[in-house]
Amino acid sequence: MTVIVQKTWRIMRAVSVNDFAGRGQLLRRHALLGLIVTAYAAVAFWLTTIYQVNVSDDKAGVLIWSFATNIPQMIFVVVFGRLLYLSYVLKVDDRIGRLKRDVMEFLTDRDRIVGGLIAVLTMSGTLVAFAQLKNLIPEINPYSWDVAFMNLDRLLHFGVLPHAYLHAVFGGYYGISLFTGLYNVWLFMMYFVLVIACFMRSDSRIRMQYLLAFVFTWAIGGNLFATVFSSAGPVYYGLLGFGDAYADLLERLARHAATGALSVVDTQALLWYIHMHPKGMNAISAFPSMHVASSVLMAIFAFRLSRWAGWAAVWFTTMIMIGSVLLAWHYAVDGYVGGLIAVASWYLAGQLVQSRFGGFSNERG
Repeated sequence: MTVIVQKTWRIMRAVSVNDFAGRGQLLRRHALLGLIVTAYAAVAFWLTTIYQVNVSDDKAGVLIWSFATNIPQMIFVVVFGRLLYLSYVLKVDDRIGRLKRDVMEFLTDRDRIVGGLIAVLTMSGTLVAFAQLKNLIPEINPYSWDVAFMNLDRLLHFGVLPHAYLHAVFGGYYGISLFTGLYNVWLFMMYFVLVIACFMRSDSRIRMQYLLAFVFTWAIGGNLFATVFSSAGPVYYGLLGFGDAYADLLERLARHAATGALSVVDTQALLWYIHMHPKGMNAISAFPSMHVASSVLMAIFAFRLSRWAGWAAVWFTTMIMIGSVLLAWHYAVDGYVGGLIAVASWYLAGQLVQSRFGGFSNERG
């Protein structure tokens, strides 16, 4: 471990300004991504200046910190997963020795390390820009689409709100706890896949397509659509004065929370509390479901890497979709549209990578 840390430190020290300047091809591969994220951040800064509602430095720091604190767990998952692959798939005799060589090969690949750092810094800008613009949603367009989405849900599901179907199948206490747990894992999964993509080889077309699609999905879905079709979701339907259409659903969740099991009720109450305080960072937005949109995008990306990873991601996406409705976070249409936005973003990113920039390979990286 000490040897690895020492070598890593030497590599990081070697990455100077001159290294970046001398790697024109590496910078060109990230040029389009950098331009789009810069434009995204500029729009966020401009609108927050106009509306005078900003994510303060400490809250922006929380976003970056929440990302950074997940890195040790990500490293563990990658190393442990590689060890299992060497042991039970490749069945390597000296699996520990092979694992050490794999780690050192990664750490000494300067193109991969530098490209990964460029991508991580760029995507961190995406997260902050998204948070800035999400904070503006109720200022630009107060929540007004909830009733329309409730009626559309009922229309699309044969006159019944979809949570009624889901609770009939998955509504037991263990089921609700399971979906709550999976919902809580979503953020880690999103960060994990994003970091995996960042540290793939910089000439990988799939990598750049995912990074661009990630920006498009969050900017178009999480900001543009979320603002135009501003809604808070079933859990806040009554609190906003729209009626008691979801009173039975909230009562079910409250009874589940009273058992002491893993519950979403406290989190939902906390978000409402933050929302009601002017200096708090707004975290309420239902349409479209970015949980579902980002999970669909992860599934598309995972299928490009391997079939088993793709099917695992499809299972996770399905569970997130069910959980989003079962736990009162979203209307079903939020998930449907979120998935479509992710697919469209992947296609748009693919067209840009293919038509605008060369130097990418079809290797998975």
